[in-house]
Amino acid sequence: MTHRILSISYDGPLLVTRQMLLQAYGYDVASAEGFAEALELAENDPNFDLVIMGHSIPQKDKRKIIDQIRKQKQIPVLALLRPGETPIHEANASVEPHDPKQLVAAVERLLGKPNRDGAGSGD
Repeated sequence: MTHRILSISYDGPLLVTRQMLLQAYGYDVASAEGFAEALELAENDPNFDLVIMGHSIPQKDKRKIIDQIRKQKQIPVLALLRPGETPIHEANASVEPHDPKQLVAAVERLLGKPNRDGAGSGD
């Protein structure tokens, strides 16, 4: 089973890079640049298994996004943090992704490690 991830950022190039990385590990990723696009995607497709919020999103906006998405479905949320930023308690996990492997490891933890076979697994 392929897990579906909603990836949200205010930084377009980082959003594309994150999507490519996660797809290489076999995840189905929908990307949203900003709050409005994220809510639209979440409303139109309630079958996401995880939400990832990039470090470019201010914490107050992360809280709003989590609140709105969880009104529709209880879903795990991974908040990516700027160096030294305090984790937000509304998220299921928060990490400072200095290395792409840290991001993938956090995703695997939240989704129950479905993709242990590594990058480029195909499905």
